[in-house]
Amino acid sequence: MPQIVAVTVANTEPDYFKNLSFGGVPKMIDHDPKAFDVLALTDDGCTLMFERKTATDFLNSLKDERLFPQLARMTEPRNAQQALGESLTYWPYLIITGSFLPGPDGKVTADGRATGWSFASVMGTILSIQEMGVFVVFCNGDMDYESCILRIGARDRKPETKILAPRPARNLGPKIDFLTGIPGIGIEHAQSVLQWAGDNVGHALVGLTDPEIKSPIGLSLRRKFRNLLGLQETETLEIVGTEIEEPIMEGNGKS
Repeated sequence: MPQIVAVTVANTEPDYFKNLSFGGVPKMIDHDPKAFDVLALTDDGCTLMFERKTATDFLNSLKDERLFPQLARMTEPRNAQQALGESLTYWPYLIITGSFLPGPDGKVTADGRATGWSFASVMGTILSIQEMGVFVVFCNGDMDYESCILRIGARDRKPETKILAPRPARNLGPKIDFLTGIPGIGIEHAQSVLQWAGDNVGHALVGLTDPEIKSPIGLSLRRKFRNLLGLQETETLEIVGTEIEEPIMEGNGKS
């Protein structure tokens, strides 16, 4: 598990935040901060950049158009690495130490106070921030800020995330697609009849329509498919010869 090994705090931060220990790692105060409130180095070689906003400050900085220029500066090192095809070691975060709640009128409540901001608009702004490459994290107020940074520092930052779906999807191919296009033939029926037919769709159609052979498809379903095709009682689909790929319709018996 990665860990933060050093922290730099902007001198523009209130004394409470400048005095946080961040788990006792070496810490310095930056008297000329460029684009962060806290910068943390981790033992996996990454640099984590944090911008802190209360919910109210978030709205105020959005109103006076400070927010996006601030966050855009945080994305520059990561974007440069990506453009060069380098490993991504810069990770920009926006930590919001508060909450946004929807009011009954569709307006947002920030830090417990009603605002004139549309809740949908604020949520859309947060989505835009994440789309530009800044990860948005909410923490439980100022008292959780230090712990929040330590939690982020301990996250796995490998290049890819490996996930197995609970029920992985699998493309079953055009033959199954064709057979499942027949009313009443689901994936399981299509798979069983295609396996019975040796992966031959023409033979599978025979297995779906001939009421007198041993087929994995029940007689009731075969009769329904025969009716769909308009087959008379004495008519069957047959595969004739080895060079004919498509079945032809025969009357009165089988070849």
